[in-house]
Amino acid sequence: MKRSGVSQRMLLSVVAGVAAVGVGERVSFGQEAMYTNAATMPVAGALMFRPQAFVSQYGADPDGPSTRTTFYTMDLGVQIGLALAWSLNIQAPLEYVDTNAPLAAGGGDHEVAVESVDFTFKHRFFMENNGTIDTMRAAVIFGGRVDTKDGVNVDPHVGVVFTKVHGLHGVNLEADYMMTTGGIEDRLANIQGGDGTADLFRFNASYVYRFWPETFTSTSTGAWYVTAELNTLMETNGDTELRWSPGIMYEGRVVSFEAMLQLPVANWLDQRPELDWSVGMGLRILF
Repeated sequence: MKRSGVSQRMLLSVVAGVAAVGVGERVSFGQEAMYTNAATMPVAGALMFRPQAFVSQYGADPDGPSTRTTFYTMDLGVQIGLALAWSLNIQAPLEYVDTNAPLAAGGGDHEVAVESVDFTFKHRFFMENNGTIDTMRAAVIFGGRVDTKDGVNVDPHVGVVFTKVHGLHGVNLEADYMMTTGGIEDRLANIQGGDGTADLFRFNASYVYRFWPETFTSTSTGAWYVTAELNTLMETNGDTELRWSPGIMYEGRVVSFEAMLQLPVANWLDQRPELDWSVGMGLRILF
């Protein structure tokens, strides 16, 4: 009987350990909202494919003709677990712009094109786990956006990100800086923050709340979350935007889904149009 009791305890320990690993793997690539980075990443040797589709409408050019610009983006992203606490994220946005300004003013339809590819390394330098779910993590992110619009140039960027998960709640804080070495001077073409010739600071904060299931078990296959983000874009030419992004997210063991709405809160813009609204949807597929 004594041996049987020991064997049962050992078996229960193994089962609990396997369940904890499964939950830990979910945390390792989860808790990341659509616009805010997280200090999580795929385990070494794993690959996550993350396609995202966005439709965004921007208002009039500050000093130009009255226009409305619709910006379509299919962002093709791949995040690769390189080694313990290291990952590489590659993003190639496929873009299409439609503006109602006269062609002579730079408006009209633009061809679909991949005009830049971004390479971002992430290194987690801090991690403190207080259970199978509760964790605090911090990482440095750095890399470069290879811009092919006008020749080839590289816009280097560097930042930090902090993630805290406690029970049903998750928080991510991100700050990064991108030095623009090229950029677009045409105000009608300079739509998004970072497209122009000014450097860009980004400050993002996200809150993630898991509303189902209340607790994870060894039979859990996924979880539903509501998310809320504050996204700040500050350029060295003085242009500043604050945006609010509510959304919903499902994270499964292999396939995850996300959808968000982005709306302006406040802006001080002189060099580019302001955002009216944006809608985004995406998938995450883990290999």
